Amino acid sequence: MIDTGLTTESLLPPVHTEASSRAGIRCGDLLLTFQETDGPIPGRYSHNSWKTTLAGEGWQLLHDDSGTTWKGYPVSVGDAHEWNFILLGELNGLDRNSHNLLDSLHSVVSGRKGAEALNGHFLLLAYNQQDRRWHVFTDRFGTFHAYYGSDGWRCAFGTFSPAVAAAASRKQLDWSALTAFFAQGFFPADRTFFDDVQILQPASHYVFDATGKMREQKRYWHWWHQPDLNRSYDETVEEFGGIFREVMRDHTRDGRVALPISGGLDSRSTTTIAGNGQTTAEGGNLWAYSYGYTDDSPETNIARRIASARCLPFQAFTIKPYLFQNLDLVLDSVEGFQDITQCRQAAVVNEIAPNADYVIAAHWGDVWMDTMGLSGINGNRSSDVTSDSKIVNHALRKVKKGGREWLLTNVSADQLKGEDAEQFLHETVCDELSSLKHIACPDFRVKAFKTDNWSFRWTVSSLRMFQPAAFPRLPFYDTRLTDFFCTVPSKFTHQRQLQIDYLKRFAPDLARITWQARDANLFNYKKSIRTLSRRAVKKGWRVLTGRQQIERNWEMQFFNSHGRANLEATLVQPGLRLHEFVSPSKIADLLAAFYAHPYAEKRGYTVSMLLTLSTWLEKYG
Repeated sequence: MIDTGLTTESLLPPVHTEASSRAGIRCGDLLLTFQETDGPIPGRYSHNSWKTTLAGEGWQLLHDDSGTTWKGYPVSVGDAHEWNFILLGELNGLDRNSHNLLDSLHSVVSGRKGAEALNGHFLLLAYNQQDRRWHVFTDRFGTFHAYYGSDGWRCAFGTFSPAVAAAASRKQLDWSALTAFFAQGFFPADRTFFDDVQILQPASHYVFDATGKMREQKRYWHWWHQPDLNRSYDETVEEFGGIFREVMRDHTRDGRVALPISGGLDSRSTTTIAGNGQTTAEGGNLWAYSYGYTDDSPETNIARRIASARCLPFQAFTIKPYLFQNLDLVLDSVEGFQDITQCRQAAVVNEIAPNADYVIAAHWGDVWMDTMGLSGINGNRSSDVTSDSKIVNHALRKVKKGGREWLLTNVSADQLKGEDAEQFLHETVCDELSSLKHIACPDFRVKAFKTDNWSFRWTVSSLRMFQPAAFPRLPFYDTRLTDFFCTVPSKFTHQRQLQIDYLKRFAPDLARITWQARDANLFNYKKSIRTLSRRAVKKGWRVLTGRQQIERNWEMQFFNSHGRANLEATLVQPGLRLHEFVSPSKIADLLAAFYAHPYAEKRGYTVSMLLTLSTWLEKYG
């Protein structure tokens, strides 16, 4: 071994508190710069707070501390022979401080083992002292975001995109990418706000030379779908149950773990780990919570029943107007890469933090355990002859957002210099689907497309909104589960059937609790007349009493005593950078129309995305 002084303590000295000792050593963010940088580099929730961890000829590795407003990432550091390596995040199934973890990392960076063997929510950096090259490995689904920027002279890599841009970007807005952002709610492929800053792709190995130039990028794992036609449906449910139990035991194995519960099926499935009245995971406690827009919301009422059935300590929270008081917190967490009204968990991070080091984020379970709506999945066939153009059009319908038209016409059109926005979006989707043509089942092909795009660029951004409080653990991105779903015929997951039967078989107590989407439990939800009648009565009662049911976060944030004034301050007041691209008078007309008819033309989305752009431009543009 070569001692270079790179240790966990050099990245972040441990803070000796009860919470941090359970959670282990954390790092706020990392930034690797080449050549000299100009001006200050912003940190997440702080300024000029970067510290030099390690330096070489022409480069320096900086870190920003975690703290009370950003809990950051678990970090592990090791060295072996000519290699130094840093793991941010966690590998599933391995103790973070074990010899097996360090051996697995060295096996991958040295090439003795393929990176596809790594399973987790992580980013792996490795430095080879002999050839002075940096290697970066992203996890299979890109759940841990990192960025690379190069303005032709300076280069930088890091986990906080504004810092990378400050260190190595000309800061020229990428209007084609922004157009896609407006049209579908997330950026396409590897593009970001700036044309010389890119996000690192999922399942990829990058190599940077001693000057920071990217010398290699290759994907180490590729999508596949091979349905096991010899395994019966009942056997498939049984196998899923076994794998899921193993995954959930691993994800709750240590630390204080929060279980968010909603009225749906995915979070309900994660609570099955608290079986037989046991509320303590190995090494730490489970704590459950939920939130809704009223004190008696259906979501929190269902969640309370689920927690009670499994003897889980539980708290319910009511979402109030919070967004404008916390714009910096939300923007710095999601970095502007999604509509900032979408992160409801921002309202409860101060409540999560005292109770948990980790949070189970049950994202993407509904995608794995449902179908994408293409034909050929509810009959006896596992695939169907579907034209490429039909698949592309179906995928486009999945991603296109209602309310995009105003943004494309009034913000993007003048900046595109004649480029057709709809054509650009169509070509982008075609390009992404072209790499998936080997997947025979059209429905699973769209599922893979959605995971590599929607999940990677939209869903995963929202996971960072947990990190002011706790580090997310992601059971439905665990490769043990995802490899299993690559063997499941699409017809088995039609209309959530596999998940429903899993709950009925392995957790009948939870299956008997109302499924919010159907207003019935899993044993009788198919009795549609009874369910529809009950829902009609409830809707009629709301109409008669004049009680408006809030269903979207922007309704809560924009329709209150200060909502309009806050929107006007962030969108219309003189001097905003947004006005370089769209006139204040057009924005004022939009707001007037929105408050007169908020649900017409999907204006809630339009206003939310305009707010996202304006706040990002003011802070980082």
